[in-house]
Amino acid sequence: MKSSFQDQVVWITGASSGIGEAMARDFVKRGAQVILTARRADRLKRLEDELNAGKASPVARVLVADLADLSALSGLASRAIALFGHIDVLFNNAGASQRGFAIETPFQVEEHLIRLDLLSPIALTKAILPHMVTRRSGRIIVTSSLMGDLELPGNATYACVKHGLNGYFYSLAFELKSLGIQVQVLQPGFVKTEVSVSAITPSGERHGKMDSTHESAMTAEEFSLRVFPKIEQGKVSIYVAGKEYFAVILRHFFPGLYRVAVGKFAKSYLKDRMVHANPDPKL
Repeated sequence: MKSSFQDQVVWITGASSGIGEAMARDFVKRGAQVILTARRADRLKRLEDELNAGKASPVARVLVADLADLSALSGLASRAIALFGHIDVLFNNAGASQRGFAIETPFQVEEHLIRLDLLSPIALTKAILPHMVTRRSGRIIVTSSLMGDLELPGNATYACVKHGLNGYFYSLAFELKSLGIQVQVLQPGFVKTEVSVSAITPSGERHGKMDSTHESAMTAEEFSLRVFPKIEQGKVSIYVAGKEYFAVILRHFFPGLYRVAVGKFAKSYLKDRMVHANPDPKL
């Protein structure tokens, strides 16, 4: 069966590792050309060489960028379009997680997370939308998280940006449908990637270790395998998770019970991510 991504150009942010890297491979397997964006040029170059190996013409090109630089995103979109002549799919996948209580996290650190995780996908989407509107076709995919439905201690800013992504892009899906542009929101649970290793602490530095909840989770390759059929089916809201998805069900249908459960179990269940957080901060 022919993939809906056959002969399409897909721009992937956060493509140097994890979900972005795994899905870049699977987009190419489905006949797409990909534009790979992240800050780490060496990793992108290795992936570009791998994807282009044995091909008569390039199916992957690299566009290095710091997506937290919002003022550069309009020009970045123009450069991305020029690489293959057009873009069919924008996959907003770049972002960072958080480890630490809000009271201990300087506003400057929160501001950086909000800029990278929320404002950057919005700005990049707005930069590419005129191109898609002119062509009256396109697809925007954004990687959110189960945290777009949940609230947990040590994740206030991360929950903020993921709730914001959900609100913005679910609303945008209604607005763009009549223009032939599809919006899809991916909500992964725990995935074994570098997301916890590179999570930002109150000091602004990396968490530096993989949480046990991620260590035992599905791989990025498994996530990609599970998510692609749902993307191809055209679903707007796409959940791919393990048993942690039951927290979403509990939050939706029994919010009071959810809060009791978080208060009772979060400290032990999320102990790895609480290492930077003082449970009894001195006010």
